Amino acid sequence: MLKAPIILPIVPSKYWLLGQCCLLVGIAALSYWVGGGLALILAVVVGSGIACRAYAREPKGVLYLTATAPPFHGRWLLGDQLEKSDPELNKVLSEEQQVRCDYLGPWLIGLYVGKQRVWLWPDSAPAESLREVRRLFHHPGR
Repeated sequence: MLKAPIILPIVPSKYWLLGQCCLLVGIAALSYWVGGGLALILAVVVGSGIACRAYAREPKGVLYLTATAPPFHGRWLLGDQLEKSDPELNKVLSEEQQVRCDYLGPWLIGLYVGKQRVWLWPDSAPAESLREVRRLFHHPGR
């Protein structure tokens, strides 16, 4: 009997953003200590630009994981369909892609969906969906 797919509504993580901001503060303090005020301004401007660009490019959307047997597969719900008034109408899924997990921890899950890298933080998806993903990719004794 086929299992129902795991539905992961993924949003950009605020925890990731907080970590990047703390790293930026440390780099800015170090550059002020080494190079003075101009180095501080340069570090803040460049670091903020890089962090904002990376945050905007974080994967977001709905990922459907099929949990039949390894290798696992997933499909993205295409982004333009998320803004429709009735999400059940005209659901358009992307091509099926292989999904593999290369990092599985208590706080963080690292997935490759096709060639795209997806990090799942605790605030990236609902807790129950993350629990199902951990159960799916957990291999005891390995």
